[in-house]
Amino acid sequence: MKVDLIGTGAIYTKYNSACTLINDDMIVDMPNGTLKQLLKKNYYPEKIKTILITHMHGDHVADIPFFLKYVYQIKKISNEILIIGPNGIQDKVIDLFQTYKFEDKQEIIDTMNIKFMELNENDILLPNLVDYDIKGILVSHGKEKPAYGYVINDLLGITGDSAICDGVEEIVQNSKITIADSSFMEGDSSHMGVDNLNYLISKYNKSIIATHLRDSTRESLKNLKIPNIIVEEDGYTFEL
Repeated sequence: MKVDLIGTGAIYTKYNSACTLINDDMIVDMPNGTLKQLLKKNYYPEKIKTILITHMHGDHVADIPFFLKYVYQIKKISNEILIIGPNGIQDKVIDLFQTYKFEDKQEIIDTMNIKFMELNENDILLPNLVDYDIKGILVSHGKEKPAYGYVINDLLGITGDSAICDGVEEIVQNSKITIADSSFMEGDSSHMGVDNLNYLISKYNKSIIATHLRDSTRESLKNLKIPNIIVEEDGYTFEL
């Protein structure tokens, strides 16, 4: 499984917002600027068949309409794109189109081959629905409910934005490596910090890739060089 870190930053940073591409055909979150980043790095957005959304904050969903318009109107593909996310994700995407003064709901239905799947609690998505074994796991992201992380093929964990919680521990425990929210040096009720990463590494003896990083947290982690906390730039690629 090939994993590309399209973005590793928090919203108010010089890095692209947190976003992960898997095998060129599935992407986790689609923050502002995702389409431009994919094109700039010579990826092929039209290969993406599945979009996993962790939660519906703007820095995780803002580029979905631009991506869909590019794929269906510029590249003129016809294949189905599956969007998986929390309850309400379909309405959120339609609302974004209308906010941007793009297509309305009926025009989206008529011109775009999109399917939505809304998660309920901890959902296991069977391989006959997607090309991967995916488990959606509820996590704790302050007042934003529901929020999800994912375990993909029992190899890759993605926490999404989350404070330390049972869901995050389940993700780390059941993955070979986890891409984890690492916004701060000390975690709060919405985001994990380096203190939480150290706890997870010590308890589960796993490696964690830091993402959703504030610039100051990134620089501190680079200087600290903590074993098993991996800090990489946007565009980093690895195999599982």
